[in-house]
Parts: sequence; C-alpha cells; structure tokens
Amino acid sequence: MKVAIYVDAGLNNFGDDLNRWLWSRILDRPLNIDDGILMLGIGTLISRGFVPPARKYIVLGSGTGYDAPPADFGGPKWEILSVRGPLTAAVLDLPPETAVVDASVLVRLLPECEPLPASERHGIVFMPHYETLALGNWRQASEMAGFEFLDPLADSEQTVQRIRGAKLVIADAMHAAIVADALRVPWIPVVISPVSNSFKWMDWTLSLNLPYRPVQLQASTLLESLRNRSYCFYGPKLFFERRTVPQAIEHYKRIVRLKSWKHWPRWKWRAFQLTYLVPERIIKSAPLRPFKTRRDEHQTYCAARQLLQVAEMPSYLSDEDLFMSKLEQTTALLQNLAN
Repeated sequence: MKVAIYVDAGLNNFGDDLNRWLWSRILDRPLNIDDGILMLGIGTLISRGFVPPARKYIVLGSGTGYDAPPADFGGPKWEILSVRGPLTAAVLDLPPETAVVDASVLVRLLPECEPLPASERHGIVFMPHYETLALGNWRQASEMAGFEFLDPLADSEQTVQRIRGAKLVIADAMHAAIVADALRVPWIPVVISPVSNSFKWMDWTLSLNLPYRPVQLQASTLLESLRNRSYCFYGPKLFFERRTVPQAIEHYKRIVRLKSWKHWPRWKWRAFQLTYLVPERIIKSAPLRPFKTRRDEHQTYCAARQLLQVAEMPSYLSDEDLFMSKLEQTTALLQNLAN
C-alpha cells in the first residue's frame, strides 16, 4: 500500500511528514509497495487538486478544508474508514460515525511516546505554520521570549520527542497541537496569518469536544504584515473569527466556489502582483532599507512580548477518557490495513 504524503514545493512539513514513518512503525511493516491502493492518512488530503490516480483509495483520519473533494469521491473506489472530524463528514455527506479524529493521534501507540509525568517535562516550545517561515521572523521572536523554536520542516520524529518533553506547546501548526494533546502536553492555539485554516482546526477540536479560540498574533516583520493585509485580494482567507458549525461549513463552501471560478487563476496572479509584489519591491528598495530594518526589529520584539503573554493564558487539553475512546476507535480501524 502507498501512503499519500502531501508535499508542497518539495518540503515536508511536520504533520505531513508523520506519514513517512508512523504507519510502518505502527503496522510493523513497510507501506511502500505500489499495488494500486492509495491511503489518505494524516493531513488535509481529501482534495481534488491533490489525490493522484489509483485503483482504490482508503481514508483513515484524513480531512478536507482547502478544496472540493475528488469528483469520484465516495464511489466504488473509495473505502472511508474514518475522517478527521464532524466538519469533514458534514461537507462530504458522510455518516456522522465516520468522524473520529485526526490519525496523528496514533503516535500515542508508540512505546517511546508514552506521556511523561509533568515533573519530567520542561520548557515552552513554539511551532508556527510552515508557510510563515519565508516572511516571518518567528525563530528570533521565540528565542527572545525564552521559548524553543520548533521548525515545522525539521525531522518530525525528533520534533515529536521534543513536544513530548515540553511543559507547554504554543501552536500555529495544527499537528503540533494534535501531537501535544495525544501526549498529554498542554497546548495553546495561535494564528499568525490568513493562511491558518480555521475549518480544519475546528474539524479536529470538535472531534474532541474542545473549543477553538486561538490568539491572533501580530506580524513579526514588515513583509509579513504586508502579506497578511494583502492576502484577501489574491487568496481565500482560510482563517475566520465566526466559529459556529454552520458558519464554518458555509465558509468552506465559499472557498470551493471561489476556486472553481474560471477566472480565479488569472485574478489571483494579477492581484498578487498589484497588492504584494509591487509594494514588496518598494519596501525592499535601497532608500527604504534602513526603515525596513528598524521596523522588522520593532515588530519582532513586539511579537516576542506577545508570545510571553500567550504563555500565561489558559491552556487546552482534551478529556483523557474521550481521547482514549477516539484512539481506541482509530486503532480498531487499523485492522483494515493490517490484513
């Protein structure tokens, strides 16, 4: 069986990279045999723009949130064992019982991922979404706050162990929060940019009866601020503040309608040029370079102060009994892969 791994520009971010090793460890056998069966596991993989051709598809714990599902989704080629949460089940017209939990909770099955007692955990770690790395200065902001920066593109096995040993996880990357919750490490959700997908966060938190009330962080650099302000003109705003289930579903449907608009690719490129690329060239020009440097230093300092404030806020952790029931459900579904 092949395990589907979403790769953006050749980079494996933390959540997607878990697929690279977690499934073979849990099932105790390699999953790299191309037998025409493609499994959609950890990640927001149920997307028309992602899923490659296959003889059969198996979905276990994956979700949607960026695009419409494949045209033949739910047909004879699809075996839906479970999806990430109730929002995915609702928009894909699946039975409510298929909404179990994100498959990355399976890290809890590994012996080396047994939760540590609080007395053996130390330090606060912070992981941003990987798309913030190009324009943000979050590593420096995190270090200025005295926190450990977790690179979302670093080796995911090592990152899991650092999360396991942390006292608190501050997460813009959703799977940092999911792994923290699975390993019983308190976590706090934050939002850095409009690309943070509220639909998929709510999909997961609803599966564990948790609220989703992220802290919105200010931009850490001038260019990041420009991107955050201009993004609404050339990209669907994935973060939304209204958090009821019907509003979340309607927001997802608007994104799907926008991406299906035949003029969207051309509009997106032109809007990106006018609202981001042109101002970027001006900001990076020689006359404005000293201003940009001073502004970046100030914004990074303010971002560090805000991270310190976030660390003092109430943290999240799902109910242990509910979590274990979801883990047991997902573990039972593994028998469909082990045969």
